[in-house]
Amino acid sequence: MTDDRLLLIADLSGYTAYLVGGEAEEAPLIAGDLVETIVTHLTSDFEVAGLEGDAAFVHAPLDALDGPRLIDAIAGCHDAFRRRIESVRQATTCTCEACQRAPTLELKFFVHVGPVARQRILGREELAGRDVILVHRLLKGSDPAERGLRSYALLTDATVVALGIDVAALGLMRVSQEYEHFGEVVGWVGDPTAWQARSLPDDGVPPSFEIDEVIPGDAAMVWELLTVPGQRERWEGIERIDEESHGGERGVGTRSHCVARRLSTVEEIVDWRPPFAFARRMREGENAEAIVRYDLERRDAGTRLWLRWYPAGRAAPRDGIQDELRRRVERLADVARRRAQDAAAAEELPSVGRSSVNPAARS
Repeated sequence: MTDDRLLLIADLSGYTAYLVGGEAEEAPLIAGDLVETIVTHLTSDFEVAGLEGDAAFVHAPLDALDGPRLIDAIAGCHDAFRRRIESVRQATTCTCEACQRAPTLELKFFVHVGPVARQRILGREELAGRDVILVHRLLKGSDPAERGLRSYALLTDATVVALGIDVAALGLMRVSQEYEHFGEVVGWVGDPTAWQARSLPDDGVPPSFEIDEVIPGDAAMVWELLTVPGQRERWEGIERIDEESHGGERGVGTRSHCVARRLSTVEEIVDWRPPFAFARRMREGENAEAIVRYDLERRDAGTRLWLRWYPAGRAAPRDGIQDELRRRVERLADVARRRAQDAAAAEELPSVGRSSVNPAARS
């Protein structure tokens, strides 16, 4: 029995040269850390079929992802990969070849759609079929490299048609390659770096609704209340927030699982400009995805919070979400006000203490 699957391989480019040129102990550890970053980011949308040294092979039911969600998954994974490499570069003073050469690694994505069969080999489930072979053959294609591309995503024409992807809107280039037993395979190549910005709504697109409120306190304090899990739990009505940040740094690609009573929400940061702007993509249970943008601006009375809600596609916001967010912002303002008052009281304490013991101050 077969079923149509979306097949994706994320492949480390330059892996062999990196391992050969790096230290025998250090290079595999760093490469393994990068592959773990890739897999962790993809597993919210895909199942892992296997790890193949320098590559991760994942798959998903064809009806589980639409075109925009696939593009966002690739763009977010690529961004998390680049940020992880940058964190390795910044966090180490090691002069070994493995650490110094890590930024030379690139990431490529190969995506195909087709029917697959499942079979068990030595107790392990494996995917099999013509299209499983084809998606692996794509790694050997030379057309993108001949165009000077080092980091890219290649989507077969079958993928583009099945998911209704607009190749012109994404700036995809047509490529083709002859493969033994398969003949000519047409694909479309694009730059995941350019796709990251496309995951955000344009400034000219009106939100479904917005909330504009002045929050007591400075921007740094309000930013902390909005973004730090332990602080968010104080005013959002969320019981628990489990956050995944590779390299220990919160930023684009950071994912959170929020639990509030029986409602579970999965979030991902898609824009991060501390301490004045960020955006989250979020999905509540089976509800449609949405992008929520937060902008902060200094004001004399505190910090202006401008929240805008953009549902994915043309879906309407779920019933009650606007009123719920307004109540949350009111609780945020209350928490911020108490923090500002406590901070002001703490600043006065030293002067009060000194005046009580200084005779000159009483005269």
